[in-house]
Parts: sequence; structure tokens; C-alpha cells
Amino acid sequence: MIVLDHGILGFSPLQVVCVLLVFIVIEVPQVLGKALLLPILEASRGRTGEGVRVTAYPKVSVIVPAHNEEQYIGNTLASLLEDTYPNKEIIVVDDGSTDKTYVKASMLAGDPRVKIVRREEPSGSKARAVNYGIPFAAGDIIVVVDGDTVVERQALKRLVEPMLEDPRVIGTAGNIKVANRVNLLTRLQAYEYLVSMELGRRWQSVLNGLLVIPGAIGAIRRDVLDSVGRVHVDTITEDFDMTFMLQKTKGRIVFSPEAIAWTYVPERLRDWIRQRIRWASGQIQVYIKHSDALLRRRLGVFGALIAPNNIFMDMIVLFVKYIWLAAIILMHWTSPFYIVRFLLLLVIFYLVLEYVQLTSAALLTPGGDGIENAILVPLILPYRELLSAVRLFAYIKTLLGRRPAW
Repeated sequence: MIVLDHGILGFSPLQVVCVLLVFIVIEVPQVLGKALLLPILEASRGRTGEGVRVTAYPKVSVIVPAHNEEQYIGNTLASLLEDTYPNKEIIVVDDGSTDKTYVKASMLAGDPRVKIVRREEPSGSKARAVNYGIPFAAGDIIVVVDGDTVVERQALKRLVEPMLEDPRVIGTAGNIKVANRVNLLTRLQAYEYLVSMELGRRWQSVLNGLLVIPGAIGAIRRDVLDSVGRVHVDTITEDFDMTFMLQKTKGRIVFSPEAIAWTYVPERLRDWIRQRIRWASGQIQVYIKHSDALLRRRLGVFGALIAPNNIFMDMIVLFVKYIWLAAIILMHWTSPFYIVRFLLLLVIFYLVLEYVQLTSAALLTPGGDGIENAILVPLILPYRELLSAVRLFAYIKTLLGRRPAW
């Protein structure tokens, strides 16, 4: 840290608070609340030995929607077959693939646990692909796993066990990690996933307000899924939309950190931007779709705290922080040295917060994966700024009526 004779970068402690007031008020409670409390709660849970021994496992139907996944589908199915869950079936939905997805999946068709169904024409959405596979499913619990995702050997057990331990639990979210850490972009995504899963999803689960059951790996009780009309097809983020509908049933949705799945993320910037535009566009679609339930406060903690906080942090703060930044710069535009010191101070502030988050996430994540990301902390700041710009573009694009495809 750069310290001059009069405080940090020439700013007194009071000046630091004043110039960073908006950032401190918005960011510090969010980061420290999760980063400090979650490790304490996890340690307490470990000491009390929560959980009951499960001796009977209901049938689970794993639906794997796949569109042009020839590169990954073989590994996905092999990992699901190797998973130790004792009572499962795997239903592959080849959604009009034009590559060798169907051929690769058919190599495992001799296993009685594997069913392969095929649509000659692509449906155009993952939601339709999942719905196409549901009638072929015989399980009491539906698990959806992406066609480019590899699960660990205990993943299905860990995903299903919360439902068996507590009948109030209607859905569980798995823990997503990045498999292809092959360049800087994928490593930054691995960092992002680590923090968002271990801090974000855990915190939401503790508050009983989980925001998303991820499409890469998640489980839902079959009867509840049928009661909400299966997976709706009117948004492009079907996992977010489905979680909203499940929250309306007043059942519990939890995060299972030990249900680990490894997914492949975009390796090229262009593909990453396209993915994040789709996610952000789907996010705003879902909030518009369910705005009535939010405004009438029918969703408990989820509707009163988690969803509004997500809207605030992802959308409103996007503008507030930049307005404050511009105001500081405009007030001191005749003092370039002041502006440089202010920007450096802002960078130091966010670096400290990132190291706090990363340390907490690394302590929480199963297997200790994460601390090696410390070297990426300085680079995650411009990554997050680029992500903010992409989200802003997506919000505008969606409000203009343009919808990205699956």
C-alpha cells in the first residue's frame, strides 16, 4: 500500500471515507458480511454434525440436454455413470444436433441406465429440450446436467441428500467449477465462479433465498416441477426463471457445496461476451416476468431481500458508482494529480475487498481449490468492469426487444 506523510496517498482517514463513501456504503457490508460470517457458520455446522444418515435413495432421472456437444458429451455421460448414486437413470436429449453428439452418446446406449432421445429439428432453447426429456423420466427427482459438464463421483448423492434429510427442501443447487483453465480468460472465470458460488450461493442458501439453481447441475422434486408447469420457455435463462417459480411454492431451495460439477466456459472473448449478454438479457426478462410477485411481496426472504438486492447490485449500482466516479473527477478536473490519487485509492480499496473475498471463498470451497487465484486479484478488477459494460449493453438490448438464442 502506498502511504505518504498524511495518510493514504495523501488522503487523511476522513478524506478517504468521504471520497469513497458510495463505494464503502455499497460494497463493504456486502463483502464483509458474507466473507466473515460464512466461515464461522461453516465451522459451527461441522462441530454440530448436522445431517442424518440416508439409507434409502429414491430414483433420480438425470436429463442431459445437448445441442452440438460432441466434444464433451462422452465425458459427461461417463462421469454420470461413474457417480456413486445407486438408483439413477440418464436421459440424453439430443436437441437437433448437426455434429456427432448423437453418435457419441449412442456409444453408451447399451447401458440399461442410459436412454437417448432425439429431436430431428433443434428446439431453439434448453427449456424445450429439458421438457422433451421429462416424459421419458421415471424418477421422483429430476436432475438437469449440461452436456458439457462433468460431475464428481459423489455429486448426485450430495445433490439429493438435502431433499431426503428435509422434506421441505424442493430443490438443490450444485457447486460449479471451471474445468478448462487454459488461458487468462478461463482462469478469471474460474475465480469468478469460486467467489460467486462459495460466498454468493452459500449466503443466499443460509438466508433461505437462493437466487438460481444452475442449469449446469441442479435437482428438483418431480411433483413440484410438474406443479409449476415444468420448465417455462418464455425466457432465455430457464434456470433463473425456474428458481423464481419454485420460490413461489414456499418450499426450501438450498445450495449443496459438495455436489461439485466441472463445466467448460468460453475460451474466447467473443464467446464469453455472447454468453454474458444472454445471461444478463435473461435476468431482466425474468424480473419483468415475475415483477408482480415481487411487488406484492409474495416470495418471503427471496422476494423481500435477495432478489431486490440482486437488482440493486447488478443494475442500479452499475449506474450509481459511475455517476459518483464521474462527479469526483469533474469536481477536480483541474487537479490531475488529485484524480490520479483518487483512482489509485479506489483500486487499493477494491484490491483489499477482493483479497478478503478470495481468502474466505478458498477456506470454504471443498478440496481447498482457490487460493492459487490470488495472483489474479489485480486482473479481476478490469474483468469485472468489462462484465459491467457487457451487462449494461445486454439490458439496453433486451429493453429494445432483441432476444439472444440458446
